[in-house]
Amino acid sequence: MPATQKTSRGRPRKSEAEEAALRARVIEVARDLFARGGYEGVSMRRVAEATGCSAGQLYTLFGGKRDLLRHIWEDAFSELADRLREASAERDPLRRLRALGDAWCRYWLANPDHYRSIFLIEDRVSEPGERYFVETSESLGALDLIAEAVSQSMEARLLAPGDEALVSQLFLCGLQGVVFNLITIPEFPWTAKEQMAARMITALIGGLSPD
Repeated sequence: MPATQKTSRGRPRKSEAEEAALRARVIEVARDLFARGGYEGVSMRRVAEATGCSAGQLYTLFGGKRDLLRHIWEDAFSELADRLREASAERDPLRRLRALGDAWCRYWLANPDHYRSIFLIEDRVSEPGERYFVETSESLGALDLIAEAVSQSMEARLLAPGDEALVSQLFLCGLQGVVFNLITIPEFPWTAKEQMAARMITALIGGLSPD
């Protein structure tokens, strides 16, 4: 008698394209949940329910809530890195620094949920062997473009000489101050919301000038 062919039970395995689409959908939904509920207000079960998949499916894609947040974090900074690389095409180092600052602000202001899910949630390391996202991200290297623009501007005497790392970080902090307030306090009657980022960049560069 011919051998009886075994039939598989359960749901058929998703194709790579279907799995990638589900992963992207989970990240999109989770980003929205994190932005509104914070880290503690979101559970993997809630993400699964909002995405329309089972908890088991979710755990085959992401190891846990922090792993899911890491993917959200990396996706956002990967997109931002592309914007910064585009802005770095400007040859004049001071104009390049201005363009980089503008790209930073425009990206976060256009993607407020990205900002909330990253900067309003503290990255916490709790398990042995875990590392902070900022230590492992492949996209944060694009921030070196700001440091390079600062360094070259100092060499060209377009900025006052000083600690390049400190000045680069001060520049970022100034940008973050504007972005943070515009995103997290939208109810405040800002006088010139569209101009604030550009004026801050001008003020930062002017304060760092050699005069």
